[in-house]
Amino acid sequence: MTITSNMQLVLATVSETLGPEWAELINQAFQKVDLHDHSSNKGVKVTPSGLNINSELDFKDNKASNLKAAGLKAQASVDLTNTGSLQRIGANLYYVSGAGSSVQITSGTSLNSPGSGELSVDAPGAYPYTVTSGDSEVVLIIDTSSARTINLPAATTAMTVVIKDGAQSAQDNNITIAPNGSDTIDGANSNYVINTNNASAWFISDGVSAWYII
Repeated sequence: MTITSNMQLVLATVSETLGPEWAELINQAFQKVDLHDHSSNKGVKVTPSGLNINSELDFKDNKASNLKAAGLKAQASVDLTNTGSLQRIGANLYYVSGAGSSVQITSGTSLNSPGSGELSVDAPGAYPYTVTSGDSEVVLIIDTSSARTINLPAATTAMTVVIKDGAQSAQDNNITIAPNGSDTIDGANSNYVINTNNASAWFISDGVSAWYII
């Protein structure tokens, strides 16, 4: 008798193995074939050339471990419907937030940044105050002796700005930060309110249509 190398099937010998034993061996072989899943002793291992992945591959909440690298195919534009994903647009890396907004991570050979990364301090001269592109990487100290409104510019300008309660009175005199038009703040097209004394909020735009608080 012969034992196969991949599934360890015991094969009957032609013209030698008699009826009952032959039938038993056939049944055992078919039972093993029915259970085969290409794991050890259950079939030949499936190689990459044997895979034909032609739709989304669901990992069922399991992680992909021991990856040496992940190669992303360059796309022409961000797919905003694929939330929570990393995407390569041209030569740069983007993240699509749960709210469906894109955040550019890289710019050429560097991390994407709207400026130098060094913060300066300034204070609005009058209220309501509209943030400008010149306020990028600025900590705006807000006089909360009265309630204040700060209007964000269109998020199409990639920038970051910090808004800080400068008079320790935001609990009584709130600072209301309003998005521009249909822009969102953390996924919502609504105002963000600072209502805690001494509090601050750091806003960064995605250069498209969204602001995020970090």
